[in-house]
Amino acid sequence: MTSLNELPERHPFKRFFRNLTSRAMKQSSLPDKDLLAYLSEMLIHFVKIDHLYNSPDGRQGDLRYLVDMMAEINQISCSQRRSLYKHIADYSLFILGMYPESLKGRRNVLPRSYYVDTGRRCYLAASHLETDCYSTAVFRKLASRYENCVLSLNWFREYTHDPFYQYMLRQFGVS
Repeated sequence: MTSLNELPERHPFKRFFRNLTSRAMKQSSLPDKDLLAYLSEMLIHFVKIDHLYNSPDGRQGDLRYLVDMMAEINQISCSQRRSLYKHIADYSLFILGMYPESLKGRRNVLPRSYYVDTGRRCYLAASHLETDCYSTAVFRKLASRYENCVLSLNWFREYTHDPFYQYMLRQFGVS
């Protein structure tokens, strides 16, 4: 089976996620094609839950908590830091946008503001370590418009809770 990240741009699943992300971004007044592409790809990447907890270097399920991810920064080489900063920022954005209720449970002692600050800082750190000019600009946009991105993902979440979209997601094998 083809990996979700390897699907062609015109694949119905990618178009479906891109359309939902576009609608959500319009609701949160964030009309930016670069952020649209980034957020929809991030959501597709995290459809596979293992991607949420795996280390960017491929270790399985090592990083379950934000504090563990931040501690990992000091344990890895400089060349690996950019991908871990990106992963931490994506993780915090995804949790805030798609599963904000997980921050209210007894097991989570970190406030929402910690996730916001960490995500913003990690996107900035990734932008400083990035060598590609386009990616640098996107990471900086993500950092500066972080709250709007969270709001966009909150809207995306609302759309996907609609029965019609639940049906469509089941048709694509996402449940």
